[in-house]
Formats: sequence, C-alpha cells, structure tokens
Amino acid sequence: MEVTNQTKGEAIVFYLNGDLTTTSSPEAQTEINEVLESTKCKLVVINVEKVNFIASTGLRVILALGKKLKASGTELVVCSANQTNKSVFKMSGFTRIFSIFDTEEEALQLT
Repeated sequence: MEVTNQTKGEAIVFYLNGDLTTTSSPEAQTEINEVLESTKCKLVVINVEKVNFIASTGLRVILALGKKLKASGTELVVCSANQTNKSVFKMSGFTRIFSIFDTEEEALQLT
C-alpha cells in the first residue's frame, strides 16, 4: 500500500494505491495520522481510485479516522471508489457516516 497526499486549499487529499488489507491497513493509518498531526485542514479526502480491495480492517481504519477528525471539526469524505468498493461502503453502512463522491473534484467542492 502506497499512501501519498496533496494539499488543495483547505483540504488534504490522501491517495491510496494498493489493496487495503489486514497487513497494509495499519501502515496506511500510521502514514495518514503522521501527516494530519502536523497539518491543519477543514476537509480530508481519501481517494481510493487505485484501491481494488478493502478488507474489514481497512474499513475500521477509515472509520477510526472519521471519528478522530469529526472530534476536531474536520470532515472526512471518500472519493473515486470503484463499483465493488462503493458496494462495500454501502453494505457496511459507511455511507450513513460519511459522504462518498464519484470524483475528487466533487469532494473538494465541500471546501
């Protein structure tokens, strides 16, 4: 799992590349948290365009991140999910917790 990020205005976009599995999820979580500890923003976008598979541990990482950000007044959204991952988010109830956008551009309109 490769995690990169880019600041876009008052948002940080995290680009995940690879499967979000039991093995890779903790590493991704650590990398994201390290960036967020040193950066202030109003919106965090998780771009999953290059993620083919999200395991339950990956869902937990995103959920924990969302709870942490909400407590600090920052919104978390996900974008660019493929149809399979959209179904996973929907079936797990995550679409009631945070928004999922088809494109990064749509997500960034929240700032």
